[in-house]
Amino acid sequence: MIQLYQKITQLKVLELFINNPYEQYYLREASRILKISPMTVKRALDLLLNERLLVREKFKNQILFRANMDSPALLHLKTAYNLAWLEENNLLEYIEKRLPGLSTLVLYGSFAKGENDESSDIDLLAIAPVKKADLHLTDYLGKETSLVIFSTSEWEEQAKNNKAFYIDVLTEGIVLFGTRPVVE
Repeated sequence: MIQLYQKITQLKVLELFINNPYEQYYLREASRILKISPMTVKRALDLLLNERLLVREKFKNQILFRANMDSPALLHLKTAYNLAWLEENNLLEYIEKRLPGLSTLVLYGSFAKGENDESSDIDLLAIAPVKKADLHLTDYLGKETSLVIFSTSEWEEQAKNNKAFYIDVLTEGIVLFGTRPVVE
């Protein structure tokens, strides 16, 4: 796994598959998209295959490559990539300025699990005393974003009445601000 971080080219190839996890690419197609020589892309693909981050499939005498979405390592890398993207876009600062009294912000859903694709939305849960806030997150991030805001008492109600959602947020969610919203 350490070899993976030694070359920027390998990261660029990996990024193509992280951003499009359910797409398949031919070697030359990936080379053209990335504007990197086919031989360099081949070496990177071989390394990623060896690390089991990618899968190779044959289709009509052609070899296709795709992300190995069954690989826990890839899902963790994809989640880290997603978090870095949110950080790069200053999401937390943006929300903190517009949502007074924010005590907790949790990323949940496919974006938190690393299972998202280009059409997936970003699911966020906030615990704040404000009932509603029009943050225009979709416009800000350029990606469909859903923010659910609960007061502390409303979140306690969710823990009782909507157990599946509550457990999903606790077990799969990533706390971006505050503490994990466990109801005692």
